[in-house]
Amino acid sequence: MPYLQLYTRTQGTKQVPLGNATGVKVTIGRHSSNQISIIDDDLISRFHCEIQRTEEGYVLQDLDSRNGTTMAGMQIVRVALQPSSEFFVGRTRCVFIDTVPLHPVVPQPESEGIVEDSSPSLGDDNHAADFMLNLDTSPLDSDEAHPVFDTSQYRIGSIDALATSGHHVPFDIAQIGLVNTRGQTVHAAEEYDSDTTSTLRTLRLMLLGCFRCGASDVHIEPKRNNYLARLRINGAMVEICELDSEAAKRLLSLIKVLCDIDMTKKAIVQEGHFSAKAPGRRADYRVSFTPAMFGQKLVIRVLDPGNAPQTLRDLDLADWMHLKIRNTVKQDTGMLLVTGPTGSGKTTTLYAGLRQIDAKLRNVLTIEDPVEYEVSGVTQIPVDEDRGASFHSLLRSCLRQDPDVIVLGEIRDRDTATTAMQAATTGHLVLSTIHAKDTIGTVFRLLDLGCEPYLVASTLNLVLAQRLVRRLCPQCKRSKKATPEQIRQLGKTGEGVSGLHVPVGCPQCFGTGYSGRQGVFELLAATDKLRDVILNNPNIANIKKVIELSVFTSLREAGFNLVLDGLTSMDEIARVIGLE
Repeated sequence: MPYLQLYTRTQGTKQVPLGNATGVKVTIGRHSSNQISIIDDDLISRFHCEIQRTEEGYVLQDLDSRNGTTMAGMQIVRVALQPSSEFFVGRTRCVFIDTVPLHPVVPQPESEGIVEDSSPSLGDDNHAADFMLNLDTSPLDSDEAHPVFDTSQYRIGSIDALATSGHHVPFDIAQIGLVNTRGQTVHAAEEYDSDTTSTLRTLRLMLLGCFRCGASDVHIEPKRNNYLARLRINGAMVEICELDSEAAKRLLSLIKVLCDIDMTKKAIVQEGHFSAKAPGRRADYRVSFTPAMFGQKLVIRVLDPGNAPQTLRDLDLADWMHLKIRNTVKQDTGMLLVTGPTGSGKTTTLYAGLRQIDAKLRNVLTIEDPVEYEVSGVTQIPVDEDRGASFHSLLRSCLRQDPDVIVLGEIRDRDTATTAMQAATTGHLVLSTIHAKDTIGTVFRLLDLGCEPYLVASTLNLVLAQRLVRRLCPQCKRSKKATPEQIRQLGKTGEGVSGLHVPVGCPQCFGTGYSGRQGVFELLAATDKLRDVILNNPNIANIKKVIELSVFTSLREAGFNLVLDGLTSMDEIARVIGLE
């Protein structure tokens, strides 16, 4: 029997049978009259969405909810559900499973969060939603053989398989149009050129695979006798297949044409960009060709807004963090810094904060290297070091453009940092990123750049440190008995914990054991006591004493909370954040 699998922050994982009879309808919302009532998620409307069984299959429809029902980062109105279709209702993640539930159906008493309903319309095939179902999360014995997917033999297998991999999208390859670097549509949707049909189809299949799998990069790597195609999905490399050398070279040539790259020069690094359009979706691609031993290696960076959080709510921040950041970006002056290593999602967070600002009422300028996503109503300026347009020089010029808000892609040097802080004290709101280990490290990074302590103390409002960890695949994750070492590492956070979830691996997650990524956040708010410490005696011990008096969750503690929620593993936290 098909069922809906829900992942809630307070109630854990639940399974709700949907029933097979045509006409069966399941509504989701905060009101108690819904078949699935979720009252602990304030982003959900009273009657948010519904799933109905039609002759064609199961259909998900939004009920004009205030925050929308999202699938693959996009708000939907009505969409047919496919096996393993994933969608979000508020913060609650839902997965449609068209198979027999993994565990026996066990009636659950009414509880806060998800509430059962006694409506007679859904049972057996008429009472299917009269109860809730918990996944079996009993911990495994530590010495019990743990099933592990054989990733050494698993790969997507072919270019054609990309059309069915990953999650459902409401279009196919024939509906993907290609736009060259000059903004001209050179291969419109539904259009095929007889001379390039095979190559054009291969490229479209790759782009469709990126849409479906949420890939961030495409790699076409030359080998001695052929080429290897791979995707980076959730931060890990996943092999697609091997490509015939001639077919791969034609593919590289087609991409060079789209990017206006000279095809006669193959011994130098070449860069460009192009775009793709599909119904309700547009993605940009940054292209890099690099000479390697057996030919040119191609890497395509995928910039797809549909796979990235669009608002602060989408970041899944703690409520108090969300409130502080939202209030800060509404101010007229001050500075918000986002810190973390390359690839930790800093720019995505910066854009999410930027979208909170009403660009119709305020003059918003951005300085970026390069401009990644287009934001309506915002003046976006690219850095061009070759022409003398650096972050610092452009920032000084922008101050003469009457800005209310300045978004600076990165603070790299003393001049840029000092000018940005001076702007933050003279009636401008400045948002930027900086490379530092954590929030406390950001303070010392600014001082190390040569910024005056009084500037740092007076301008800094918030510092947000972040990392990206992979989420455990909901289809194959299993609970395993926690080891004494893991319990010791968890400390007070892990009191009373017996089992922790671990990755297994299945075809749904490409054998990695993980599906999707989750932000881990640490927020430092500047208080008067913290400003005094920065002015007088800025050292780690004194800053830690001050923040202990306020609401503060370190990156490690935030990561442990995700582990206890069953969203990620201890190994993933150790890899990304560290345990000691």
